Amino acid sequence: MSEIRAGIGRIGDFVVRWGESLRWDDLHERLYFVDCAERTLHWLEGGEPPLHTVQLGTLPTGLVLTHDRRVIVCLKDGLHVVDPDAGTSELLVGYPDGMHGRANDANADGSGNLVTGTLNLAPGPGGFWWFSATDGWRLLDEGIGNANGPAVIDVDGQSTLVFGDTLARAVYAYAYDGRTGTVGPRRLFADHRALGGAPDGATADADGGVWSCVLGSGKLARFTAAGLDRVLDLPMPNPSDVAFGGPALDRLFVTSIAFDLGEGITPPPEAAWLVAVDDVGAVGRPEFRFSLG
Repeated sequence: MSEIRAGIGRIGDFVVRWGESLRWDDLHERLYFVDCAERTLHWLEGGEPPLHTVQLGTLPTGLVLTHDRRVIVCLKDGLHVVDPDAGTSELLVGYPDGMHGRANDANADGSGNLVTGTLNLAPGPGGFWWFSATDGWRLLDEGIGNANGPAVIDVDGQSTLVFGDTLARAVYAYAYDGRTGTVGPRRLFADHRALGGAPDGATADADGGVWSCVLGSGKLARFTAAGLDRVLDLPMPNPSDVAFGGPALDRLFVTSIAFDLGEGITPPPEAAWLVAVDDVGAVGRPEFRFSLG
């Protein structure tokens, strides 16, 4: 395991109270993210200011790209198709009963389908779920606290779903068939307790490494199937999501949470910044996209 010394800089002069769901749209060179606290969807053309904003009706969490400029956003009552240019939002599907409320983070899976899971800010029942525009919802796993950082990677030739449970302070891995929405047995992929925090958002690089935000410790950690590979210290205590972006997919963008999470500590000003990290020794891959049918 190695530590990274990288260049970290602020993007723009705006502030984000609860940033999440970073996605780089390589077809249109847009960086998307949400502010859960303000119920807004933001984007930056080319990853640079000015900031563009659409107000959403309820708290947004997961964001998934489609094959056009529309995006899927997890809102209170279900998955919504949001057209940021038109400023419209239309319900695609409500949540299944087994979601135990509403969804949190989400991502596409390479087969045109979507993976997401339960939002729990305190212990409660939850699960990981698969959704297809043609086949609907399927339960992948239950007994999950708070779902974060889903990504599909290749591990020794096997399609693998990695998915964090923030409350369990662990990232799990499953053999995964995205066409049928089925998984193999759960296994531990990364234990965040050793890093002094819990997993939040994550992204995969072109070599199959998973970059995971370590909530509570101000770190960004890269994991592979062999374990912890490298760690990057960040200027904010609660990084919340991460994505590769830029024309060469060689910049890491990071959001964070800019308020006290019950620890009695006031976050520094940097916690409200969108930051870009250069020279991390890895490049990203194009985001998978959800097929609307």
